[in-house]
Amino acid sequence: MEIRVSQLERAFELARSGRCTSVADIKRKLREEGYQDDQVEGPLLFGQLNSLMRKSASESETEPGSSRTA
Repeated sequence: MEIRVSQLERAFELARSGRCTSVADIKRKLREEGYQDDQVEGPLLFGQLNSLMRKSASESETEPGSSRTA
C-alpha cells in the first residue's frame, strides 16, 4: 500500500523542486497528480510557497551547468 503525503506537504515539495514557478503551477500539478488543491489558499501560504520557488530558482541559476526543465 502506497502512502501519499498530504496535499500541503506535496505543495511544499513542488515549490522546492524548481518545477513550478507560481502557485497556479503548484495547484495545477497537484490536480494532475490526483490531489485536491482546496487547502492551498491564503496569503501566508502563498508567501511561503513563493519564497521557496524563488530560492529554488536562484539556486539552480548559480549551479554551474544547471538547466531547469519542466
